[in-house]
Amino acid sequence: MHGKARYFRFTLLFSVFIFVSLAGAFEQNPVHMPYGSSDARPPALWAIHSIGNVTSALLNTGLWGDPWGSYPSMEWPSGTGNYYLYCGNVWSSCYGDITPNGVTDKWASCSAVNAWELHPSEGYPMEYLLPGTVAPEQSQYGMDDWDTENNDNPYGLGFWVENYTWDTPGFDNFIAMKMIVTHHSSNGNPGVPLDALLLAIQGDCDVATSAGTECHLDDLVYYDGHAIWCNDPDAVFEYVFDGSVNASTQDEYTYQQNPDNPLAPSDPENIFYHYNYTGADGIPDNDVDQNGVSDHFTILAKVIGTDTLYRQDPVSGVTLFSEGMPSSHLEQVVGDTTFLVVPRNLSYMWDSDSPGSYDDDSGEPLITPMCNGFTGWRLLDFWVVKADKSIERPIDVYGYPIPISHAWWNWESDPNTDTDKYNFMWGKNPDANGQYSGPAYMSDWSGNPNAPEVMIPDNPGPFPFVFDNPISLTYPVFDYRYLMSMGPVSLADGDSLHIVGGWVMGLGLDGLRMNADLLLDAYYRESIWGPGLGIEGTVPLIASGIEISPNPLFSAGKVNFSLSEPCMTVLSIYDITGRLAGTLVNSELSGGDYSITVDAADMTPGVYMVRLQAGGNLSTGRFIILK
Repeated sequence: MHGKARYFRFTLLFSVFIFVSLAGAFEQNPVHMPYGSSDARPPALWAIHSIGNVTSALLNTGLWGDPWGSYPSMEWPSGTGNYYLYCGNVWSSCYGDITPNGVTDKWASCSAVNAWELHPSEGYPMEYLLPGTVAPEQSQYGMDDWDTENNDNPYGLGFWVENYTWDTPGFDNFIAMKMIVTHHSSNGNPGVPLDALLLAIQGDCDVATSAGTECHLDDLVYYDGHAIWCNDPDAVFEYVFDGSVNASTQDEYTYQQNPDNPLAPSDPENIFYHYNYTGADGIPDNDVDQNGVSDHFTILAKVIGTDTLYRQDPVSGVTLFSEGMPSSHLEQVVGDTTFLVVPRNLSYMWDSDSPGSYDDDSGEPLITPMCNGFTGWRLLDFWVVKADKSIERPIDVYGYPIPISHAWWNWESDPNTDTDKYNFMWGKNPDANGQYSGPAYMSDWSGNPNAPEVMIPDNPGPFPFVFDNPISLTYPVFDYRYLMSMGPVSLADGDSLHIVGGWVMGLGLDGLRMNADLLLDAYYRESIWGPGLGIEGTVPLIASGIEISPNPLFSAGKVNFSLSEPCMTVLSIYDITGRLAGTLVNSELSGGDYSITVDAADMTPGVYMVRLQAGGNLSTGRFIILK
């Protein structure tokens, strides 16, 4: 029996954050304890995020969600007891003589149920901030791959992870994530760089637990963004076949409500399902609304003449991207309108029509609560900070971060060896018919020569690889996983890979896409690091006018702010990794104007964040130190 048939439902309502010792969960499900081999390693602990419309446990061993069912696991909406995630994991892969054993091979360091290779790092225990430095609710922790008691072949990866949630309408249906992965070669093969490193997020989604023990047997998986996988620097953005025929007009496509749903078609709970049936040319249509732009892309804005028009979320009223958007985006001209777009980079799953049901039971409309949510993970950004603090951004075809692969498979094909996991991360996991679920690789990439060779699909067309979902290959609904891989990058000793993304929930595909776009919008709002995740909460404003002068500063500067009333005030400085660099104020202050000195004489040059907590209000700013 598949292990997830033992997934039991346990409804927990959380109004505050709790830390939960891992031991309690394992008393019910005894497996190998994922503790470090050193007494100095902090314990593995659960954290529960519950402030928004998504409630989920996460574990500081690289695990999102609770596969043992003791705690919420991407519960949506919060309080329903309906969980959409069995577990999410972080994987990495690299090739070469990079481990302590001196063997050249394909290697993988991964978190996975009952097979942990990542463990809490000494000095970086699970922490919870309410409010956090970025969001009203934040958890953060460190982990690494060099606990040799549990990982025979570490290559020296240290992870710093932050998770963020909000209760702000429009921004309460996702758990955002920042991950910084640093190469410590002394814990692998000293001095040997990691070439062709991939970092991946795996989603094992069971949609959803209200369906009982069969929740894992009738799911489907898909990806928004496959049309960008052309990897041809001479490609044009308009996808055309020979003869200048627009690809989006050539397919018959099914995008419909569950025909057996007892709800009226106008009922908002009777959502539209994305069946992904292919047209006569074998390519799924990706312009259902026929606006000339692929549905796999986020529309940032549209320009008509001199007017720039922004989208608005009809539920929350948020105007998307009016306060910022990716500087590297694509322009697609349709008639007199220029659309500003980026690929959505979203892997997702949903409850589909079980082959064991005579009726179309997509979304389980006859149970309470229904399984009509869609769940996924979106990549927002990634870049490398070198040991000398310079920044490198991976180069792709269009100058915008995109995954190297979106792999999917069913549980019967789970990879077990490092070589298998390495191949899965590169999208080279063949299915029963010998097809692959990854893209054509960048033919001009000049990384590790032993990385996978360029793979040319059978039908490159304008869509170089169309086998990104089971239905395109006539496979049944079943228990699938997805794996989104980012890179490849090269990390010398001390280099760090930064990845920003998030777990997203939504009502149907339209709701998921909108919430995934709101996640991207959040990333480009008022920021604290690079373009950061900074969303104003609903706490009444006490502090105002926070500014740093001069900015950049060389030896000293001032942090200026005002308080409207007396309150407990904490003014702190954090470096770009989110670590505390100093506390300037920690006392009760009266109302009025303040100018606090920042002494930067002994501080390392770089980007810093200043965080002002005044009562229940949180304000942030950032500044640069130059020497």
